[in-house]
Amino acid sequence: MPETLLLEIGCEELPAGFIDPALEDLARAASNGLGEARLAHGAVRTLGTPRRLALLVEGVADRQEDRVREVLGPAARVAFDASGKPTPAAQGFARSSGVPVESLERVTTPKGEYLMARVHDAGKSSAEVLPGLLRDWIQGLRFPKTMHWEGPARFARPVRWIVALWGESTLPLELYGVPAGRSTRGHRTIAPDWIEIPRPAAYVEALREGGVLVEPSARREAIRSELTAAASKLGGTAVEDPELTDEVGNLVEWPEAVTGSFDPRYLKLPRPVVVTAMRAHQRYFAVEGKDGALLPNFVMIRSGRGAGAEEIRRGTEAVLKARLEDARFYWENDLKRGLEAKLPELKGIVWNERLGTVHDRAQRMVLTVEDLASRLAPGSREHAKRAALLAKADLASEMVRSGKEFASLQGVVGAEYAAVAGEPSAVVEAIREHYRPEGPSDPIPGTPEGRLVALADKLEAVAGGLRAGLEVTGSQDPYGLRRAGNGIVRILVESGWRLDVIDAARRVDAVFDKAGIPKGADGRFEEFWGQRVSSALGDYGIPVETAAAVIAVRPGDPVDLLARARGVEEIRRSPDFEGLMIGYRRAANILRSAPAEDVPAQGQPLAERAEAFGDRAEADLHLETKMARQAVETYLQGTSPDYAAVLRHLLGLRPSIDRFFDGVMVMVDDPAVRRRRLGLLEAVRQTFLRIADFSLLPSAPGQKSV
Repeated sequence: MPETLLLEIGCEELPAGFIDPALEDLARAASNGLGEARLAHGAVRTLGTPRRLALLVEGVADRQEDRVREVLGPAARVAFDASGKPTPAAQGFARSSGVPVESLERVTTPKGEYLMARVHDAGKSSAEVLPGLLRDWIQGLRFPKTMHWEGPARFARPVRWIVALWGESTLPLELYGVPAGRSTRGHRTIAPDWIEIPRPAAYVEALREGGVLVEPSARREAIRSELTAAASKLGGTAVEDPELTDEVGNLVEWPEAVTGSFDPRYLKLPRPVVVTAMRAHQRYFAVEGKDGALLPNFVMIRSGRGAGAEEIRRGTEAVLKARLEDARFYWENDLKRGLEAKLPELKGIVWNERLGTVHDRAQRMVLTVEDLASRLAPGSREHAKRAALLAKADLASEMVRSGKEFASLQGVVGAEYAAVAGEPSAVVEAIREHYRPEGPSDPIPGTPEGRLVALADKLEAVAGGLRAGLEVTGSQDPYGLRRAGNGIVRILVESGWRLDVIDAARRVDAVFDKAGIPKGADGRFEEFWGQRVSSALGDYGIPVETAAAVIAVRPGDPVDLLARARGVEEIRRSPDFEGLMIGYRRAANILRSAPAEDVPAQGQPLAERAEAFGDRAEADLHLETKMARQAVETYLQGTSPDYAAVLRHLLGLRPSIDRFFDGVMVMVDDPAVRRRRLGLLEAVRQTFLRIADFSLLPSAPGQKSV
């Protein structure tokens, strides 16, 4: 009967960042491995702490499912002699397949007639199959860094025990010199002795009794509960920090809060500086009062319970005092000179050997912001230019250059220095926001000045990086160019700002040209940009083929790309779309095969009078195409074109296209008539190309293009 499978790998403390990816890999390996092994199973669940990675799979069948394989053998012409008797080739094939020679079948393949054997594979018991699977899953785990301590085998940290149970049975398995059993370890200080697991269903509760919350969600909930209670006793609330909560959840096995305090004079430092001193390295949680201001207190989460809290408090307070004293020293020294005075020091910080210093970069950002503001937000130009000039100045500050945890405050601490110096609030916020968005979950800048400086920062980084020959591959992006490209797309789309980014990048290139910086290979930005907008359209639910079709036409403006893609997707669900695509492809195919000299140049006007056309179907298509083109241009002149409406006009061309192909021969002998008809088809194609390259689309969603 089906039983629950339990695997636990017990080891020395894992780094917090190793745990979640390893558990994801383990769950994936189990789901795939059991499926490939033909073992039916229920829910797959992973659990883990710093000292263990665990897997629970419900309802693992007691046997593999039987299967029948079709095995191809020798060609029929060599499998039988002239009298029709099996040759040694047929007999050997039957023997190796484990079937009688008379049960072999003849099948026809593209290469001719061959023998085929239907081989029945009887399923093995789970007790036989599971040990090998568990070994593969464990050895298949990948970590950023690994260790080896006995033999050639490697793991993130030394493995100390393994639990492998299927129901109440222990599975025979040995890895890293450790035989699998049913005994695990409890919390290192609460219950250090061995704990026996009678069956997988008892695993979670047995560890709970041993001082271990093995479920990550349970630990995080316990952390939140401890933080709430501890902060309440201090007269405040813990500052929400989901990222820190997740990290601490992978540092402890049994969360317990310990509170501490620090000298209130350090609260004169900017809030981000104080919070960073607590959370970076120390992983303390800040506490704020009812008015939202920080209190001179913190909460840390230790792994354990009971005695020792006072010693921990004294130690944490001493460590935090040293961090805050460093911050105070940096802050006061930086304020003595001010933010603008640090601009000349940026000349000593190299951005890239080919692109110059950070000071050079700041000057280019000012020029780029001025250009962007004139197109996107003229009223924000002056404040955005000032912010662009000062945005990188804090890289020369002692706070950021210290190399300590405060280096992560670049931009944020620069805004604090700017505020003290009396810069306008718009400038301050733009400096604070200009690195955003730094990831998919990070918001874009909230002010127009911040968005302008962020766009300039990212455009300059991408254009400059590609000019300098920096490579962006699937796994390598040391200068964050891919992230910068994604940020450009998000800022424009979420702001609704219309900008041809390819054209803007050319203008940034002109700034580099003026500075005498050599240019690398042409066309690299267009290729890079195509990849970024294709990925972004996918994030918005646009199918790959639709993204390719709209990117092939006017790819620079992401707001316009998304609108066109959504319009195409809407119209593809029309019942007339498939017929329209058949006509469009017929036109495109004829144009593709026609001599180039017979196809009028793009944009060349067609004859205006109906009498110029020798056939009614030709005249009708000319008139309908002209009307459709006028409608398309009218829609496109608006600031927010309704592309679904545009495409509905194009759908109206279908009857005329059908009549044209039914009644007109295009490739006739008369060169004038041939050129006129090819010109008409080219006009149809160019009208469609105002929206997308429809030749890249399948006839209907879910089909493949041809």
